[in-house]
Amino acid sequence: MSKMANASHKEVTQVVRRNIIAGHEEDYDDWLRRFISALRTVPGYLSTTVIEPSENPNLRYVVHRFTDEASMDAWVNSENRSKLLEEANRYSTPHYEKATGLETWFAIPGLQAAAAPPKWKMAIVTFFPAYLMSFCATLILNPIFMSMSFVVRLIFSNLIITLILVTGLTYVAMPSLSMLLKGWLYPSEKRDAY
Repeated sequence: MSKMANASHKEVTQVVRRNIIAGHEEDYDDWLRRFISALRTVPGYLSTTVIEPSENPNLRYVVHRFTDEASMDAWVNSENRSKLLEEANRYSTPHYEKATGLETWFAIPGLQAAAAPPKWKMAIVTFFPAYLMSFCATLILNPIFMSMSFVVRLIFSNLIITLILVTGLTYVAMPSLSMLLKGWLYPSEKRDAY
């Protein structure tokens, strides 16, 4: 489980990824409906989104939103939740994930992406803006660098172009392209809001 605070509010989001034991998909989904029903009675609870990637019917991402961290902590530490999770562990196993780099560029505002897009899609989407930014930066800065000595030009041109490239991709290109291409990047996700 991981917690992420919504930057614009004090809302808190909890993301849980579970692998369901084969043959127990209906048991798990029935349990999840009861779990969400119990959650709806918790003060500060806002909503739950369930993401079921179509390529893996035994995988569920469950995203819970709370008004604040205190509300979420009260639920996380409750006896009712502990009992419900004991039952869930008979049908599924929890998993924890770490972002390894590029997939963090593919976060879509307003949507907590449960799984990164395939690496080949990330490569395609990253290549074009990276090439365009690198080409433009080189074209614009080359006249400035030509007046410098070879060693200084080599060091500073690579440093400045890399800085422009990383900053432009991280803050401009990738957030915009991720939003623009979200249907292609995440075509198989089923989102059920509760």
